[in-house]
Amino acid sequence: MAQLIQRDNGELFIEHNVFTVLDPDVMDDVPAEFDENGLLAVTNGGAAVLCGTHTGTIEVTAEAWGGSPPLDPSSWQDVTEMTLPWKGQRMEVWGAGYTPDEELPLTIPGPGIYRLRVCGRHRDDGEDHRIADIPVEQYLLQIWPAPSTPPVTHKATSALGARWRSQPDT
Repeated sequence: MAQLIQRDNGELFIEHNVFTVLDPDVMDDVPAEFDENGLLAVTNGGAAVLCGTHTGTIEVTAEAWGGSPPLDPSSWQDVTEMTLPWKGQRMEVWGAGYTPDEELPLTIPGPGIYRLRVCGRHRDDGEDHRIADIPVEQYLLQIWPAPSTPPVTHKATSALGARWRSQPDT
């Protein structure tokens, strides 16, 4: 059974419906294309996650695992995983703040091939359904070393994801 190495959670302030997984020393700003799964896109510099909140705060839990973690999509709207080639030594989850106190760091062994699973819920609610400034939109990110394999969407039930999946290729 895979071992959980690290778990960190917090609130991230985001803009433009996206937060990222990146190495701040190896940033490569490449636009993300979410039309395949409506949730997750791998870019040259890491990965981007599409949210329902345009500008505001979301809740994120980030986990690093020694191997493939258990999969339980039952409490999530959308669950997708992709291979993530990693060039750098550090991995961090960033919102729009770009300051060290606003990111969630993940412990990884260094450059290599990883698998990133992203689970999202309350994606259709976004910033319009906040309760007393508490974010309702939540994400779980799980990362582990793994060989390169094709993307897999385990669950896709949000209207937000469906809109992105139905957009024609550009």
